Amino acid sequence: MKRLISFCGVILLAACLLCCASSAPVSHTETSGSPVYKITKNGNVMYLGGSIHVLRDSDLPLPEEFDYAFSMSDVLVLETDIDLMNTQEIQEYLLYNSFFLDGRSLRTVLSPQTYETLSLACDEYGFPLDDSVQLLKPSMVINILTVLQIQELGFLETGVDQYYYEKAKNINMATAFLESVQSQIDVIVSMGEGYEDEYVLYSLRDMGTTDESIETMVAEWKNGITLSAEKSLADMINEWPDLYKSMITGRHDTWFPQIDQFLASGKTHFVIVGFLHLPGPYGLLWYLENSGCVVEQLL
Repeated sequence: MKRLISFCGVILLAACLLCCASSAPVSHTETSGSPVYKITKNGNVMYLGGSIHVLRDSDLPLPEEFDYAFSMSDVLVLETDIDLMNTQEIQEYLLYNSFFLDGRSLRTVLSPQTYETLSLACDEYGFPLDDSVQLLKPSMVINILTVLQIQELGFLETGVDQYYYEKAKNINMATAFLESVQSQIDVIVSMGEGYEDEYVLYSLRDMGTTDESIETMVAEWKNGITLSAEKSLADMINEWPDLYKSMITGRHDTWFPQIDQFLASGKTHFVIVGFLHLPGPYGLLWYLENSGCVVEQLL
């Protein structure tokens, strides 16, 4: 349990790596630029940046367009309040929701074959499925393995979000958040509910290709190329529609009205969200383009 507590913050930041086309495609899906966009509507301006939530030293410096958008903005907007992630209240909330409380366990929700496959993977990362973790939900075991994997690959517990959040605090810049930390936890712990075997096997298979795909993912992110992100979204829509709804469309439904308010406020907001939220048939770029905004990729 102590080990799970130590993972609280980075579990939330790393969840996006588990899931690593519009009907009228536009040029930003094929050209190289940056993961930062200038949004204009009715004379008002907003900036939108796609983040990777965890980074390696080798991924720095960040694309300079982030600094430009930050310097031109009055308010920094993030998905959630990063500072709350390691508070006692959030740790307790994550712990309470990470465990089965209804008599189920890993052994009862997973088939013997899937349980054995997961157990072997856990042994490989030094996280054995002993009695102390039998009540953990499969989503949390997968997230812990993901944390251990990205740590092995040299990723830090900080990313674009954390970097600019600290900059904003240092200059007393106003900040806002699209959702609560609790709502992000609700999404993470519910992953795979009702199809635990398929979710675990798919996630372990996906983790097996991380070494090969990570360089492509980071390189495309730096250049604002959304091809791999769009493929990930298309795969999620086809194979995991419930996961796509909980991670993408369900959250966007609550984000879109807030973004409209930012654009109408008269202040310039710099919104930073996970890169996977930008493209796709219900992504933020799709929404902005279809709501009368002019969307320009910063080059």
